[in-house]
Amino acid sequence: MAPYRRINVASGRELEQLAHYSRALRVGDTVLQSGTTAIDRAGNVLGVGDVTRQVEAIMTLAAWSMGKVGGSFDNVVRCRIYVTDIGLADQAARAVARYVGHVRPASTLVQVAGLARPAQLVEIELEAIDGAGSSAQRLASGRPTEAAYGYSRAVRVGERVFLSGTTALNAQGVVEGRGDLYRQTRLALETLLWALAQLGGTPGDLVYTKTFLTDLSHLPDYTRAWLDVLGEVRPTSTLLGIPALVHPDMLVEIEAEAILGAAAKRQDIYTQFQREKPRGYARAVAVDDWVYVSGCTALSPAGEVQAAGDWAAQLDLAHEAIAWALEQAGATLDDVVRRRTFTVAGAQQNRPYGQGPAWFARSCPTSLGCRVSALAHPELLVEVEAVAVKGAGADITWLGPEAHDPLGP
Repeated sequence: MAPYRRINVASGRELEQLAHYSRALRVGDTVLQSGTTAIDRAGNVLGVGDVTRQVEAIMTLAAWSMGKVGGSFDNVVRCRIYVTDIGLADQAARAVARYVGHVRPASTLVQVAGLARPAQLVEIELEAIDGAGSSAQRLASGRPTEAAYGYSRAVRVGERVFLSGTTALNAQGVVEGRGDLYRQTRLALETLLWALAQLGGTPGDLVYTKTFLTDLSHLPDYTRAWLDVLGEVRPTSTLLGIPALVHPDMLVEIEAEAILGAAAKRQDIYTQFQREKPRGYARAVAVDDWVYVSGCTALSPAGEVQAAGDWAAQLDLAHEAIAWALEQAGATLDDVVRRRTFTVAGAQQNRPYGQGPAWFARSCPTSLGCRVSALAHPELLVEVEAVAVKGAGADITWLGPEAHDPLGP
């Protein structure tokens, strides 16, 4: 276990204290920015009705918080953009590109079912690695959106490869496999594996994936395509139902991350009955000190939904599953550096933030939370995924908040 310099940054937003997360943090050479919306310290949404202004506010706050730990937009390797209306996607993507388009990070843009407040139109998450601005290898695939929005199909920095959200859109701007989830899933995965190969990787190096589906009713077709393409490879996986992708013919978008050489040294972790394995993923994957944990829910090891109708109980069960998976890999919840929580639209959040178990009170990782259309089982209300670095919870430096807020008084 290598020593890691970890610095957490607080911006003074009330929810950071209640939900125990940092606005940004550094772990080793990596700087993570939490999912960020256009909100000031007083809880006011800025740029109401104007997605470009909201992006500007978000990126102003991100530049400040990442900068506190030596991060820079010049070194951004991944960007995720979540909008509440797919009609805003073009404006949001172009606005973000004004800040990071010059370094062409890997990127994902999807519509979610809701953010914390109705007036919030967009949430943005960023990741940077020291020196990436000058050292990264960036791969283009010729898709028209890459040039329009200033991103790469894949970015390699050292042994890490970040793969953009990928669909069945071809280089001519046409979505192939219209209405066919099996084919679109295959095309997306084949493009991801092609990009990985161009940057020196193999399928066995995949450690993390997230899939966005606009319709979960044909989930068996998705799983069949996944198994047909990936064979015996079992990355971590989070699968989310969402309202829309950037083109109405798109049924699926998949993003991924790989660590070159992982195929020879990875530790794949499964729960008791290994129900994940025939579905194409592992509960967690550990490579050296990095541990990726799949989206965890209230499903028991046997696949039964627990605590039906109880959001808070399901949230706790998801965190217990994460803690168990981390323990198998030699890590703890204090080592988590990023967590993401996805709640189904319409689910009653029956416990306020700040109540219940304080899973991350001692470590405050970066965080993202939003509403999605559905999860893999209709009785599931919430899903949580995590990334940890072994030893990252041992010695944390805490910064902020400062008296002055970058978005105003």
